[in-house]
Amino acid sequence: MPSKFLYSLVLGTAVTLATSSMLTPIADAGTRSYSHIQNASASGINIQSPGQSTNSRSIVLPYSKSTVIELPQDMMDVIVSNPDIVESVIHTSHRAVLIGKQPGQTNAYFYGHGGQELLSLDIRVERDINGLKSLISQHANTGTVEVQAVNNNILLTGSVKNASMANRIEKLASMWLDEVTEGGAEGEIVNLMSVEGKDQVLLKVRIVEMQRSVTKQLGINLSAIGQLGDSTVSLISNASLNTRSGLEGTSALTNTSGGDLTSLSSSLQALERVGLIRTLAEPTLTAISGETANFLSGGEFPLLTNVFLDENGRLQREFEFKPYGVSLGFTPVVLSEGRISLNISTEVSEPTTEGSFETGGLASDILGLRVRRANTVVELPAGGSLVIAGLIREESRQSSDGIPGAKDIPGFGALFRNRDDLTTQSELVVIVTPYLVDPTHPDKLQTPLDGFIPANDGDSLLFGKLNKVYAANGRPKIAADSLSGPFGHVVD
Repeated sequence: MPSKFLYSLVLGTAVTLATSSMLTPIADAGTRSYSHIQNASASGINIQSPGQSTNSRSIVLPYSKSTVIELPQDMMDVIVSNPDIVESVIHTSHRAVLIGKQPGQTNAYFYGHGGQELLSLDIRVERDINGLKSLISQHANTGTVEVQAVNNNILLTGSVKNASMANRIEKLASMWLDEVTEGGAEGEIVNLMSVEGKDQVLLKVRIVEMQRSVTKQLGINLSAIGQLGDSTVSLISNASLNTRSGLEGTSALTNTSGGDLTSLSSSLQALERVGLIRTLAEPTLTAISGETANFLSGGEFPLLTNVFLDENGRLQREFEFKPYGVSLGFTPVVLSEGRISLNISTEVSEPTTEGSFETGGLASDILGLRVRRANTVVELPAGGSLVIAGLIREESRQSSDGIPGAKDIPGFGALFRNRDDLTTQSELVVIVTPYLVDPTHPDKLQTPLDGFIPANDGDSLLFGKLNKVYAANGRPKIAADSLSGPFGHVVD
């Protein structure tokens, strides 16, 4: 009986559990949401970026000037993020005055008595360019140029007819930029204007220099030995010139027949030298109107700048290379009516021993530099020439050596002195000629290499030629050049 009861209890329990498992639904986690947690954590907090408020406004305020803010409600607080840029002055409960103190950016907030936001202002303090716009419209009649003030700088955009107009507008802007703001840095002009007419200017410069030197030297040397009682007297006039050229003559007399004069010798040296130096340089350079171009044909020579001992005790030298030769730099601006304004810098230089000095026992290791330079601004028409520099120089050096007292005797004193005269004359002329040029086909251009063909072995051996003979236009001479009438090839 007890065993049957235990079996029934276990079976009933199992049936009950199975039945309950069949009737109970399966648990499902479902979609989880944390929005209520986020809302709870963010409730009561409002982060507002500048310019995102419904009451946001943006204004540009000229510095050293003010603007008036009128509000429909009474204000309680005015907050300016950077008072060094904008200063606020409360006039009434509805009116505030904002004063621009220096260029920059800031913002201002206006709040009412209940703490509500009445107005949010993004303020940019810039230069007042209305006056500049009026100047440009008055002196540069163009309606396609826009002027903007950006961070204390002036931005020029748009297009102009020529570079002269662009240069005029930029000068007007520079006049407006001369005023430096208190507490602010000096601004710059950003020129983004485009020039409709891209005029190209070719500048040809002729530098011609002639130097003429005349040297005249005359020297007489006398030497005599005589007896004066029991004493021997010698007279020596050593006034040699060491000319190594010209006229040189000597004579000697030895007295063997007795008398006071034992020997007499004399020498005569005479030289006249004439030198001529001719310098011709014709640099040519092309640049767009308003741009700068530079040209140099020459070289560089080392210039000793420092002498020191290194860590090992060895002597070291530092050099700086100095350029020399023919250089040209210019900035053309094409004006109206075909006139060209030129900012020119031209120079002809060469190393020379004149003015050099010695260091460390090395002769002339610091060279001098002979320079002919011209810097100027001129205005002339296309194709016209102008002499921008000229120099006429004459230098005379004279020296006389001889025996004191004897060389000053009239007539006879010429035997006891020499004379050395040097006269130098130089003349320099710099001529500039601008041209307005356009690109052309490369076949229409010639170089010094065009038409050059080296001579063959036969011409070089028999006739001593280095190259063949060509016509002036660079084409080789052919027999057809001497023919008249129609001639050529027939191709069927």
